Order: sequence, then structure tokens, then C-alpha cells
Amino acid sequence: LLPVGGTYTMTAEEAAQAANRIKPKVAVPMHYGTIVGSIEDAHRFRDLCQVEVSILPQER
Repeated sequence: LLPVGGTYTMTAEEAAQAANRIKPKVAVPMHYGTIVGSIEDAHRFRDLCQVEVSILPQER
């Protein structure tokens, strides 16, 4: 689980860099769109990752 969204968490670029370094089997972005950011941050994260990414639906 990687916090994505910027300001209070990593940017999509920073989170992707972290995921690419630790090489998990699956990376899951979280916290995007809760205070700042949006689903677009999760998509950008996925596009930058060299590992499998699972974007889970947000609960509201």
C-alpha cells in the first residue's frame, strides 16, 4: 500500500519510484482523493510503475 496524491502523501512519481525500488508483487495506491488529489493520481502512479498495480474502488 502506497499513499499517493501529493501534499500530505507522496506524489504519483515519488510513490512509483518507491514501488519500483521495493518491487512488490502488487502495489496498491491509497489516500488519493481523500483530502487532496484524485483518481488521476492513482492512474498516473499505475502508468509509472514497473510492477503490477491494483487500483481498488474507493468507499464513500
